[in-house]
Amino acid sequence: MKHNFIKPIIFVLLITGFSSCSKKIDEYYTDPDKTTSANMGQLFTYMLHNNRIYPTYWDYATFVTGVTANYSQFIATSPSSNMYVPNTSYNQDRWEDYYTGGIMNSYRTIVVAYNNMSDYDKNLNYIFLQLAKVILYDQTSQIIDLWGDIPYSEAGSLNTTNLLSNAKFDDAATIYYSLIDSLTSLNTYLASASIASSTKTALTTQDLLLGGDLTLWRKYVNSLKLRLLMRISNYDESSAKTEVTKILTDESTYPMVSSNSENILLEMNPSSGSYYSEGIRAGLTDGATSDGPYAPYYMLDSVMFNNNDPRTPVFWDAGPKSLDSLGVEYLGVKINDNSETVSLRIKDSLLTTYDTTTFIYNLNVPGVLFTASEVSFLKAEAYERWSSIGGNAQTAYETGIKQSIEFYYSLNQESYKNTSYTYTAKILDSPAASVITAFLSSSEVGYSGTTSEKLAKIYTQKWVNFFILQAGQAWAEYRRTGYPDIPFVKDPLTGVLPPTRLLYPDTEKSYNSTNYSAVSSKDTRDTKIFWDVN
Repeated sequence: MKHNFIKPIIFVLLITGFSSCSKKIDEYYTDPDKTTSANMGQLFTYMLHNNRIYPTYWDYATFVTGVTANYSQFIATSPSSNMYVPNTSYNQDRWEDYYTGGIMNSYRTIVVAYNNMSDYDKNLNYIFLQLAKVILYDQTSQIIDLWGDIPYSEAGSLNTTNLLSNAKFDDAATIYYSLIDSLTSLNTYLASASIASSTKTALTTQDLLLGGDLTLWRKYVNSLKLRLLMRISNYDESSAKTEVTKILTDESTYPMVSSNSENILLEMNPSSGSYYSEGIRAGLTDGATSDGPYAPYYMLDSVMFNNNDPRTPVFWDAGPKSLDSLGVEYLGVKINDNSETVSLRIKDSLLTTYDTTTFIYNLNVPGVLFTASEVSFLKAEAYERWSSIGGNAQTAYETGIKQSIEFYYSLNQESYKNTSYTYTAKILDSPAASVITAFLSSSEVGYSGTTSEKLAKIYTQKWVNFFILQAGQAWAEYRRTGYPDIPFVKDPLTGVLPPTRLLYPDTEKSYNSTNYSAVSSKDTRDTKIFWDVN
């Protein structure tokens, strides 16, 4: 199946076979919309088993490529009418996957199940309630980053009261601050949580994300808190700086993800014969080997290849005939390339695509929630902006790049071949230390210049690291920081550039009209999310 998300180039992403996944997944979760009995572990699994947490064809093909990757310029495009207008139906799906698709409704169901338990059972199941909050807070922040004010405090009433009522829209900043405060409380709880042995067994089985490792959950909590604090740091620098200082000067109290072995990933593990291998899997294609997705010139040529970025060969596959025909190894799509030029280059097999082994046919691509490299880049920004914190910005910056290189090479090296398609896997050796050192000391990447220039380098390298697997975070950080300086082309019909937020789904306007009216004046494509003061 092919989708014309960004005309005139056909982008093809992700394969997933949904029909067989239920054979084993039903053993792990309880659908809160269908259950009459409470199993906290299974409800928690269902919450993790969300279309926007594990990598799916549906998410990438309908939302990521058309919205977050498009607006972060991770996907090549040519000038065309309505090139920055997303599909309203797919935006609605993204909205509903938060509310009724397993996040908000699952959390409300977990709360009800917990409240109806005896004190003894509450003690046994309290951990599931707390870990569910972490997922809720992460996903809630992402929805705010897309839309701004959202229904939150009153959302999910049907699950809690058995009464269907329309939820008010809560102020985005107020929610954000409440998430930050709640993450602080969660860190305190996880630092001394005592789990019964029977609960540990259930948690190990039902926790698809971290296997019941509470140390990693705690690191996830504090890493997420750091992300949210830096996200608001231009809006409320004083508060952000105070809280970030507490975290970065006392990492024994606030441990964070610090190595790739601690990355917060929802692993697919197809080689293990797990239920994921039966259909809930990521392979960034539908099998049409000649139809992209294609590399944007700015990211490929300007930022990566021209600077000898060691990640280039694991991110990109050169056009099979580009070297022979054009004398260049990699060729991306420039923003002013017209549709005819692009079509001819596609026909002649000249354009660079996403790497086949790392992304296109890799059934082992994980759902990425947090990586060590993101933490390192967040630290680098904080150290560079606020010298009173201490810490070495250059060390954090260079560590982030090294961790990013290691992570993407591991995806390539641990690739699990999709045998449904004929291709030769390209497993690459990790780059030599000398290659990485040369990259870190190059003029465009090396940590030198003014504070503004150094911050630009931090933001750019974090953008590269997010890439397609965390395109939502990339779009949020691009809006917050204004970096990298991506050369977007204007829509030739309307003259507009990418929006600063998404419009609310039509269902909110139709079925929640009274509450929608309170935020309707903000419902424009140019209204900024509260933290976007760039």
